[in-house]
Amino acid sequence: MEMGVDRVKVVVGNTGLGYYKEVESYDKYIDLRYIPELSMIRRDDSGINIGVAITISKAIEAVKECNQHGFHIEENMVYKKIADHMEKVASGFIQNSASLGGNLVMAQRNHFPSDIATVLLAVGSLVNIMNGLRSKELTMEEFLRRPELDSKSILLSVKIQDWNRLMGISSGTRMNLLFETNRAAPQPLGNALPYLNAVLMAEVSHCTTSNGIILSNCRFAFGAYGTKHPLRATKVEEFFTGKVLSVGVLYEAVKLLGAIVVPDDGTSNPAYRSSLAVGFLFEFFSHLFEANVELPDGYMNGYSPLLSPAKQLDHGKIPTLLSSSMQEVELNRQYHPVGDPIAKSRATIQASCSLYVISYYDADELSEAVYVDDIPSPTNCLHEASFTVHASQCGFFF
Repeated sequence: MEMGVDRVKVVVGNTGLGYYKEVESYDKYIDLRYIPELSMIRRDDSGINIGVAITISKAIEAVKECNQHGFHIEENMVYKKIADHMEKVASGFIQNSASLGGNLVMAQRNHFPSDIATVLLAVGSLVNIMNGLRSKELTMEEFLRRPELDSKSILLSVKIQDWNRLMGISSGTRMNLLFETNRAAPQPLGNALPYLNAVLMAEVSHCTTSNGIILSNCRFAFGAYGTKHPLRATKVEEFFTGKVLSVGVLYEAVKLLGAIVVPDDGTSNPAYRSSLAVGFLFEFFSHLFEANVELPDGYMNGYSPLLSPAKQLDHGKIPTLLSSSMQEVELNRQYHPVGDPIAKSRATIQASCSLYVISYYDADELSEAVYVDDIPSPTNCLHEASFTVHASQCGFFF
């Protein structure tokens, strides 16, 4: 943004600097945290409206509060899973500093692999943009596809719609909502950027003419797999709508999704990322099936179409399509002890004494880690040992 001769940048936490280095210098920074209208959270019957200057951690708390005040089990489940997924975004320090709006702007402008953008896309969120003196409300899909925001436009708020309004469900409708979020990352227990993230949502109801489940209002969103923005698999959604779930239907949907989720050229592990999307979709619906030993007419591969009505809509752990197996491996001790694992002699010393690891990257190859114990001490080196004592008054004498 240019104002006169000064170059100005609009920021909140400016945590994006740690991922995208600034190649241009700025004369001034405008901190949006001091604009009250951008740091407000409003709740009503239509959903929850979150200002763009709200930090990710506060946005998580707001979504959790919606989970506690929901009137439907499905509604509480949706909010809970949204909050749980957002907690996997970055570390606690980043969540306390980074803003919700900044994350979405990076996803829209810099193609950042955002988990939040994928989640908000799937649940039909709306964004409010101020352009000059006029405000405009866009769907998340429209926001991600539009040209990047210019110096005259600013993102104001994000609205997570009430799921009953979004899906068009009345209080008397006998439907159940299935909702699940997924992500696969190099460090599953950490906060690393994902290989792929996915949000799957569908309404299911009992078929009146057969012992089956009819699918409707499906919403499948996938992101961070090597494309510019998260996208909805609309062809798969349309394919499922109105169909009775069966193994054959799921198989055709899996093939269709595999042709849609294709990473751009140059993306690392493209086949793995595509297979993740297929696996998440399969897992999403697989709990609606159960293994059957016999093979009745019209059934495929020994699987009955659906579980009993008492089990089919249970969100807990129930049998899946995967079969168990056991293998026995006989060890050959002809060349014993060749092949036996041997502990490294200095491993325990390094693990107990080395407090720092120095790693460096060479232009030609990745070098091994260098431990402190392996570095020779210089001449006249001063060694220090830190300790604590219980003393009200003490002194140091040299």
